[in-house]
This record gives sequence, structure tokens and C-alpha cells, in this order.
Amino acid sequence: MEPIATREQRAHDRRPLRTQVELLLPGRPPLAMRTTDISLSGIGLLASANPPMGLRVGLRLRLPNALSASAPPTVFELQAVVRHSVLSSRENAYRIGMQFLQPSDQLLVAIGNFIAG
Repeated sequence: MEPIATREQRAHDRRPLRTQVELLLPGRPPLAMRTTDISLSGIGLLASANPPMGLRVGLRLRLPNALSASAPPTVFELQAVVRHSVLSSRENAYRIGMQFLQPSDQLLVAIGNFIAG
């Protein structure tokens, strides 16, 4: 049996997603970040700063329409919390794992379609 620390601890399948997301903090302008992947429970981001664990933020996400390549992306605003952050020398950025907080049914359907598509 593998040690717990090396086992994949994800609850949902994820799919690579390379786009921009805006981090929304009260009283500050939106901060653009790059995404790495997405699942029904969260999203991976790349950033130049190391956010504290447990930080709750708003996100503005443009998700490609998996049902029609010609359709514009759908924009979602949602809340998320930082679950982990580690410096990646390969990416020259922090790899941040965000967990969605009470995602809407519309967001979950759009992510499910994107992952399946």
C-alpha cells in the first residue's frame, strides 16, 4: 500500500484548462492568473505570489463552451478557498489549488460538460 502522502487525494476527475482567471479581493483591482486544470470541486492556478492557506477569494472564470466550439465562453463569478500552494521551478510560479465554495448548479454542469467533452 502506498503512503498516504503520495496517494492522489482528489475527489473528482480533472481536465487541463489553460485560460486566464481573475482573482477578486475586496477593495483591490482584479488580479489576472493562469489556470492549469479544473474539476467539479476546484481549480488549479499559477501565480507570482504565494497566498495563505485558507484565504477566501472571489474568482471570475471564463469557461469554454464544451457543447459548441463557436460559442463564446461562459463567465462565472464564484467563491473559492486556497487549499495548497507550492513553488514550481518548472513553471516559475506558485501552483495554487483552490476549492470551490458552494458552486452553482450552472457552474457544475458547465464543468462536467467541459471535463466530459
